[in-house]
Amino acid sequence: MKKVFAVIKAAAVGGAVRAVVDQMSDLGVSRYTIESDRLPKDFDGLKIAHLSDLHNKKYGDGDIELYRLIEQEEPDIVVMTGDMISHGAPNKEDFIRLVERLCSKYPVFYVNGNHERSDMSESDYRRVAERFHKAGARCIDNAYVNLYKGGRVVKLCGLCYSAKFYRGVRQHKFNWNRFTLEDMVHYCGKKPSDDYTILLAHNPLDFDVHAEWGADLSFGGHIHGGFIRLPIVKGVISPELKLFPKYKEGVYSKGKSQLVVSRGLGRIRFFNPPELVVVTLKSK
Repeated sequence: MKKVFAVIKAAAVGGAVRAVVDQMSDLGVSRYTIESDRLPKDFDGLKIAHLSDLHNKKYGDGDIELYRLIEQEEPDIVVMTGDMISHGAPNKEDFIRLVERLCSKYPVFYVNGNHERSDMSESDYRRVAERFHKAGARCIDNAYVNLYKGGRVVKLCGLCYSAKFYRGVRQHKFNWNRFTLEDMVHYCGKKPSDDYTILLAHNPLDFDVHAEWGADLSFGGHIHGGFIRLPIVKGVISPELKLFPKYKEGVYSKGKSQLVVSRGLGRIRFFNPPELVVVTLKSK
């Protein structure tokens, strides 16, 4: 009888493990509508596909499954908020092929996260960046571009900063700097104009600073949805090993500023399936 119970227990544990592993690849779409009276009416209905924190995870050959999911959503632009490549970059070529495919169909803009520069050699980083540039993907680290539609403009800005602002990253596990408005201005300058401004910034925990700076809408990732998700409280722990991170998934508001956080596409996760985020902008 003990052997029977042991077999049943082993089967139950094995089934649970398989379910968790399967769920880590159960890619879905989270759709949000963001309204603002500051958004020019010409941009009403602009659809943005948001990718973050792939961490080399492979969704089919050349990430074709992820590409097809994006294609089904028919976005106007694609944005990526960092940590798409990390840790020796296995499956790097698959991600590069995904970017090349996306660039053949959509405008693609991206910023780097805390892993791209720290986990790749300088020569490898430059080689990948050159291939992205050749494909048409635009890196907007600490820069901005204008999006034009019907004679109106929306600013798309990017923030990429030093590892010292990431608590728990590399040598800054216990010695890190809190990101301030002064730091934001140092990296990105003052808000470029009174135009509606979208900010790509890997770390959403700085949202209060982004709002103070004047971003109308921020996109981020980094938190991986809190690693483990539970009912009601949702994400439990951040990559910085802090419980119940403030900004972990979905949409947040502070004054007239809004934030969209992706749970990400890669890494080990429990009850926390990966997601493609799709945001539709609406002008009030």
